[in-house]
Amino acid sequence: MSRTALWMLLAWTALVAGCNILNPAIFILEGPPSNEAQYTLPDRPTVVFVDDRKNLLPRTQLRTIIGDRVAGDLMRQELVSATITSRDAVAVARREESVAKPLSIAEIGEKVGAEVVIYVQIGSFNLAEPGNMPRPNGYALVKVIDATNRARLFPTDAGDSGVQVNSTMREVSMDLYNSQAGRRSIEDQLADNLGDRIAKLFYKHEKNELGKGVGVRR
Repeated sequence: MSRTALWMLLAWTALVAGCNILNPAIFILEGPPSNEAQYTLPDRPTVVFVDDRKNLLPRTQLRTIIGDRVAGDLMRQELVSATITSRDAVAVARREESVAKPLSIAEIGEKVGAEVVIYVQIGSFNLAEPGNMPRPNGYALVKVIDATNRARLFPTDAGDSGVQVNSTMREVSMDLYNSQAGRRSIEDQLADNLGDRIAKLFYKHEKNELGKGVGVRR
């Protein structure tokens, strides 16, 4: 049956059965609603540098979890052909910069062999909401920098501090807060989810992905 004939059949059925049938029909024909990519990355060697100069993350390892999730998703989506591990960028920053002489984002990229840097500045990272609601949440500011030409690629407004990406999980079991291992598990999940949200800036994705992100509020 052609697409036009299917539409005519659905429209006739809607007149008989009522209009509520059209919404699921449109979903079937057009697919679920989606968010477009906010920026298309150039296919050049890329590193994700997670900056936490304010020490908002309880563990340095969380920087790597966030960065690896972003890089892994970009590779799976075939948006870039090569990525440099976030751990290398963090190591360079910790080893070579100081309060008096911080490295620029482009310099960090150059030192690890990257031509493009996805710069992630942690803005908050909380295991609970105000009032001790067990809902982990956080956000980061994201920019894309051309390390070779030392220019910002995204967002284009030079005065913009970056695109804010938020992550809020559903309530987690209070039992997890009662042990160090449980709290570390929450931290790992929140870091991974934040990385997932950051990666989605760069590719089209469903607004509510069916069967994915169980336990996470999108």
